[in-house]
Amino acid sequence: MVRKFSDPVEVRPGEGPHGRPEAFIWRGRLYVVRDVLGQWRERRAWWRDALDHDTRSEPGAALDAAAQEHEIWRVEASRGWSFSPGIYDLAHDACPGGDRWSLVRVAD
Repeated sequence: MVRKFSDPVEVRPGEGPHGRPEAFIWRGRLYVVRDVLGQWRERRAWWRDALDHDTRSEPGAALDAAAQEHEIWRVEASRGWSFSPGIYDLAHDACPGGDRWSLVRVAD
């Protein structure tokens, strides 16, 4: 079963400009990434971004928000090596104010 979320997470990326996630904290728990199963780009939820209060203040900002994409990392991770792993989709948005990560899907 796949469950959808939009929870913010703190991610520890690996080396390099687009480092793969090595670990993340979700709901106060540390998850260790065992393997990266895939990586791709998706369009962001334009209906949420276009209605954001920041985008309404500038002309054309809603169109910019609708065209933005985020990077998705599908990882196999667990709360430790003794726990069974799960499949997690982490979304990475590069923002002018800093990187933003969120957990968007969990597969059981």
